[in-house]
Amino acid sequence: MNRLMQQRTHMIDLTHSLRDDVFKAISGSDLEFSPGADAHTLRGLLLQQADIQAAYAQSFRTLHLSFGEATPDQQQSAQELQEHFARLDAELLAALDALSDDDLKRPHDPRGLKAPGYTVETSFYTYRESVLIFAARASVYLRALGREVPALTKSFVG
Repeated sequence: MNRLMQQRTHMIDLTHSLRDDVFKAISGSDLEFSPGADAHTLRGLLLQQADIQAAYAQSFRTLHLSFGEATPDQQQSAQELQEHFARLDAELLAALDALSDDDLKRPHDPRGLKAPGYTVETSFYTYRESVLIFAARASVYLRALGREVPALTKSFVG
């Protein structure tokens, strides 16, 4: 097990719980809610995050990050979306666990930018930040729906 998995697995589990708490606060009909204009529906927001997570999981295997290829939008119910995220969580952790400590230092291609010093480990933290951004966005949706924002989400993103 690499040092990232030894030291940071609890952090990603905690961060994923922010996403999972959204499901506790909504009903199935809430998935069609959009705050207006050209904003995603809540389902679209969740599927977008699923795509991001799938892209990062794949990138930890291939060292190339590419979006928009991994998540079908067949998931119709909140339960199906939760099950999809559970599979993605397992894939992400397996991909991270397969890396060696040396792999964590390897360059990682963030969207083809060839940023100097951007490593696989840096990409892990970027992925985690995407989940925090998702949680902040989801909290806006929950408030607009008149739902209580989970306490953990409030403590992380307000």
